[in-house]
Amino acid sequence: MVEIDLEEFENFYKEKLDSLFIKKKKAVNKLINDMRDGLIEIKVCMDHFIEAGEGKIEDKALKSLHFFSDRIKKEIDDIEVPEGDIAFDKITELLNSVKKLFTSINEIARKSLPKFKKEVQAEIKELNYITRKLGKKQAILDEFLRKKYGDVRDAENILNKLPKLFSLRDNIENAKKDLELFEKELKERKDAQERMNSELLELEKDQLFVELEKKKDGLFKLRMDINEKLGFKKALKKLKFELEKNTIPSTNIDLEFLKGYLKDPINMLTKERKDLPSFSALLIQLRHILEDNKLNLKSDTKEKTIDQINIIFEEKSINDEIEKVKDLNSQIKEVEKKIEEAGLTSKLDDVKNQISLNTVKLEHTQNDLDRKNKDYVRYLSSIKEEREEFQKSVENVIQEEIKVNIKFSF
Repeated sequence: MVEIDLEEFENFYKEKLDSLFIKKKKAVNKLINDMRDGLIEIKVCMDHFIEAGEGKIEDKALKSLHFFSDRIKKEIDDIEVPEGDIAFDKITELLNSVKKLFTSINEIARKSLPKFKKEVQAEIKELNYITRKLGKKQAILDEFLRKKYGDVRDAENILNKLPKLFSLRDNIENAKKDLELFEKELKERKDAQERMNSELLELEKDQLFVELEKKKDGLFKLRMDINEKLGFKKALKKLKFELEKNTIPSTNIDLEFLKGYLKDPINMLTKERKDLPSFSALLIQLRHILEDNKLNLKSDTKEKTIDQINIIFEEKSINDEIEKVKDLNSQIKEVEKKIEEAGLTSKLDDVKNQISLNTVKLEHTQNDLDRKNKDYVRYLSSIKEEREEFQKSVENVIQEEIKVNIKFSF
């Protein structure tokens, strides 16, 4: 097996092709050299046209003669005659250029020659002879390429696959660099997130925050206990519905208080006096209405609601509990004021905002890393497949096992 670096492969392969197809390449080179000589002969012939016309034709015709000569010389100078390593595409390009030259000579001669034709008869014959000879060489080379040069062309075409290997290598190197950058950024963001979370925990451990959390937790539990005792909203909703329909008298029932109570019972009770007059009046009226069965509730729902109302009046604990709610609300506001005055609120909000922003950026960076990692894996798979296919194509031509080494800059 022959191992060859990707960067050195083109020269290595071309040398192999030169050795394998030495006879065909020599034949092509001979024909190309003949065509090069023919092109030079045409340029020399153009000088002969000028020499023949000088002093023999009038200035206007001489000007046309110079134009004729210069145009054809320029056409020839624009033709790229391949040298050294001559690829099939370059030869085809030469053949097409020579065909174009013949067309240009005919067009230029048709317009210019009538002005000085008689004075350059010998040169016209010389030009016809040279172009016919060049045309024969062109035809021979064209036929040779079509009939005997197909295997060389196919072998050379394998080189067209090289740029893809270089491109995939570059993609892999760039993807690897991006991966490293995203991995670095991800680590930095994770470290920052950890630092900010630690800072948040330290802030939340402040005695004022601990006290605030304790009071809020106490308030939450107290509200839960109160709500459990006020669990007869179904009857009150039915009462509100009937009152709005005017199906039962609304004597001594504050409908606006009832509506507010249904939205937030505890909030409405905290707005009352300590003896809760509106609440008591509502319960008394509700009990009378239930006892008279004016709401058409199920028996068990009606009896349960009456029992709950009786317990509230008997125990009278709701009044004290509502006062505790008021007191806790006041204490919470006082602690929040102290927290605000200490600047802890702004610090806490700032840290939370930073954590929120960093969380979003962390997610984006992770997504970018995942996407780039998929690209990296895909490029690695592609270059492996492309290299194997490329090596097999080369081996079929040179009849020798090879391995193309692809080195990366990481």
